[in-house]
Amino acid sequence: MKLKRIFAGVAATALAVSTCASFSASATDGYDAFLMYADHDWLWQSMSAQNGIGTGVADRSPYGVDAYITKDGEYTVSITKDSVTKNSEGDNPQGPMTPSATGAAVFCIDITGILKCKKFDAKAELKNGVKENGTYSEDDINCKLKSIKLDGKDFAFDAKKVLYGNIEDQNTCYRIEIYNDYGKTKDDPPIDKAKIEWSESISATFEISGLSSGEEKTAKADSGSNDTQATTAAVGGGADTNTTSNTNTGAETGLALIGLALAGGAIVLTKKRK
Repeated sequence: MKLKRIFAGVAATALAVSTCASFSASATDGYDAFLMYADHDWLWQSMSAQNGIGTGVADRSPYGVDAYITKDGEYTVSITKDSVTKNSEGDNPQGPMTPSATGAAVFCIDITGILKCKKFDAKAELKNGVKENGTYSEDDINCKLKSIKLDGKDFAFDAKKVLYGNIEDQNTCYRIEIYNDYGKTKDDPPIDKAKIEWSESISATFEISGLSSGEEKTAKADSGSNDTQATTAAVGGGADTNTTSNTNTGAETGLALIGLALAGGAIVLTKKRK
């Protein structure tokens, strides 16, 4: 009976620990990515993320079609004739007032709330619905612009001139700057903005990686150095380098912890027999 109680206690403890590890390791926050665009007359525009609707920032109303970033992969953000005309709050009072959009004053992709900044300003971040500091550093994330389409047709760009990173001072947005009248791309643009013209849709597709490595670092910080070292040793060495999927992390950690717990139980039994 004592033996059964000991193993039952060990199993229950291991299950509780593995359940907690599974939740903390596999839980993934999502981040809103949007196409920030304004034509040269600022008549066709979307200047903030959809999750900023209802924040009372009237001059930055969101009129795009966003992407929700949850893991490494390829995503597309866009603005359509319908989306720039109206959103869930009603008609856009600023336009569009012309048959088509031409040129660009601003043309960027922002991933909101993803970066951790030193001086988090909740009021300033509210325009995109960001309520807390991000998780990743600029160096954790790798992005690559894959394509630009105007009315479904590919639009040329110079990939070497596209800018990436935390381009604005102290905010949680990771930006892909394609063109900006107020940025560095004005002097050395990746696109010929004079050739931009669309009437139905404008879209940009990008690839992002590095989110899995960020989850691993967060899990390590949360679990404490001693527990993390023990778990890593039990699993069998270094960090998982596969950034395409992180769905098994919780289960593997749980099995490793069960093994450690059972080993601990065996040590207790050996000492009692002596």
